[in-house]
Parts: sequence; C-alpha cells; structure tokens
Amino acid sequence: MFDKLFSPIRIRDLQLPHRIVLPAMGTKFSGNDSYVTDKLIDYHVARVKGGSGLNIVEVASVHTPSAPRHFLSISDDKYIPGLKKLTDAIHKAGGNAGIQLWQGSLAVGMDQTAQILVASDMPVSPEITIPGITKEQIKEIVACYGAAAARAVEAGFDCIEFHCAHNYLPHSFLSGGINHRTDEYGGSLENRAKFPLACIRAIRENIPEGMPLFMRIDAHDDYLEGGLTIEEVIPFCAMAGAAGVDVLDVSRGNIISAGLKFEVPPVDIPKAFNIDNAARIRRETGMLTIGVGRINTAQLAEKILEEDKVDMVVMGRAQLADPDFINKIREGRTEDVFYCVGCNQGCYDCFADTNVEHITCLRNPALGREVPRLFWSQAVESAAWKRRSY
Repeated sequence: MFDKLFSPIRIRDLQLPHRIVLPAMGTKFSGNDSYVTDKLIDYHVARVKGGSGLNIVEVASVHTPSAPRHFLSISDDKYIPGLKKLTDAIHKAGGNAGIQLWQGSLAVGMDQTAQILVASDMPVSPEITIPGITKEQIKEIVACYGAAAARAVEAGFDCIEFHCAHNYLPHSFLSGGINHRTDEYGGSLENRAKFPLACIRAIRENIPEGMPLFMRIDAHDDYLEGGLTIEEVIPFCAMAGAAGVDVLDVSRGNIISAGLKFEVPPVDIPKAFNIDNAARIRRETGMLTIGVGRINTAQLAEKILEEDKVDMVVMGRAQLADPDFINKIREGRTEDVFYCVGCNQGCYDCFADTNVEHITCLRNPALGREVPRLFWSQAVESAAWKRRSY
C-alpha cells in the first residue's frame, strides 16, 4: 500500500526512508531569545516517532540585527549547543534533520526590534521609504549565509534548505516586481539572480560535499505586477543547480499581495494546486523536486508520485494535526488519521497575534504539549496553588 510514497530516496550522502518531508513551519516555540527549547525538541521528536524521515526545522535567521524574536536563529555560535541538542534528539529517535536558512526582509517587521532589509528602496507611506540594502550589506548577508551553513554542519544537521521564496530577501532580489535596483543587482534576470546565487555558493562552500542543499523557491509570483514568471524561475533553478542546489522545494505565495493565500493555503484552495508547476520545473531542469500545496492525504500523495510529477511531497500540516500520520498510513490505518482541514486558525493565524504563545491546531490540542509530563506538572502546580489560596 502506497508503494511509491514509501520508497527510499538518496540525495548525495543522505538516505531517506520515504518520500514525505516535514517542512519548515514556524512554531514560535523558541520564545523571545531565539534558542532551541525543550518544547521544540519534543515537537520534532514526536513526529520522528510518528514516522517522519526528514524534519526540516523552521526558518533560522542568519543575520543577527535582522533576526526577529520568536523565531530560531543560527546567526551566532551561541546557538550551536541548543541546535546540536535538537539534532541529537532527532537522530536518537531515528530521523534526519535539516534547517532552513533565512533572511526575512519585510517579514521581520512583526518584531519592531529587528532591522528590515529590502532589495531596493520601498515606499511604505508618503513620508517613509525603507532604503534598499547597500552593496556592503549585500556582502555582509552573503557572508552570514556561509557562516550559518558552517554552524549547521557543526550542529549536526543532515541537510540545509535555502529559503528563496515568499518575499524574503533572496526572493525579493530575484523578483522584478520587488527589485527595482539600477545597479548590477537589478534589471535583467541574470543581475537579479546575483545575490541569491552568491548566497547559495557561500552555503555550498561551507558544507561537506556529501551534504544536500535544498532550495525553497516560488513557482511564480501571484498578483504582483512585474513579478516572477515560471519562465524566469526555470532558468534561475538551473543556475541554482549549477551553483550547488540539489533539490527544489517548489512553493508559491508572497506576503505583499493577495498571493499570500498560496503560502499556507486555506480550505478553499484546491488540493495539490501547485503540483503542475513543480512538475514543469522538474521536467525542464531535470532536478529533484518536492511538491507542495494542500497535500493532506496519502492517496493524493501516492497519485502525484505515481504520475511521476515530483520526487517527494511536503506533508506538513498533516503532521501537525496528527503526529502519527506517517505510521498510520504506512500501516494502512487511514481511517484512524486525524486529518488537517485547512482552517489555518492555530498554525498560521497565530502569527498575526503577538499575544499568542505558539502555534496550535484545531485537530490536535496536544500540539506544543507533546510530553505528557508537562500536563501533569502544570496540573499539580495549579492544584497546589489553589490549595494554598484557600
């Protein structure tokens, strides 16, 4: 049952037991200081025990001044011990760990203490224009990606994902709808590609030859005048492959237009809506490709793989709703799965409310509370406090 889904795949030196990837999803489990917490470790270990073969840990900031709170950071050596504790726990449970290297551009504005970096001058009101990043800052960020990659190796990660989508800084340079520079980093696709390609080379130069490098990339820009087309994305992916990328994680969506709905697609977006884009990119580049976009049942994932459209599939919210999702479908117990319904209430909407501690799930009240002792210790403390109060 689900033979394609549970066939192994090898990427450089990394052997994966099946074709399902737990993608990088923000959790807010790292709190104010951006360190790995026991809560984050428990969350990942629960999904490895539930059958996950590759956990790509959420976005991790590579640049300290622009690192927002509540998100992981890998911008300094001080974060290495916590990250190593996380990878050790994932490995001990039988899984593989990746990490997503990130510079968030406009997205870091959720934290007013974080520096906002943009590809080119961006007016945000008649009185305020965010200045475009300087050439000196470009070199600084490229170096930060290389240093972060070296830290990821030291922390024991099995692969790295370079985030080049969703209006984050590398994608912002690549997209003509956002990048309006007039120097050598703007204009033609070749010029707009210089910064993300430099980041890729810096990462590749700081990791072992056998370590895979994934890249999350938008298939195209939506609702964005002058934005990326798939006809531009395909040659860029080929350039990225020549620079050292092994796997394309084909996403969609941007945070400055209505295209935001495609980043974490809600219930009214068709299932597997982005697969044909991924299939075309795979066909025209010849690169290993991951399909993304409301793939929440094993039957749908198997069909996509049987039709040879992609090499792997992302099933993220499926594993938020049910941490044992993979073991259940492997055993043919599909009727026992708690399925994601695409409500987005706890896994995505929580990021709009700074008062919400971390992500939750309508289908899984235990998300973020994977270790039962947490329930009991909190209950005991609460009971003891009430006894003292009377």
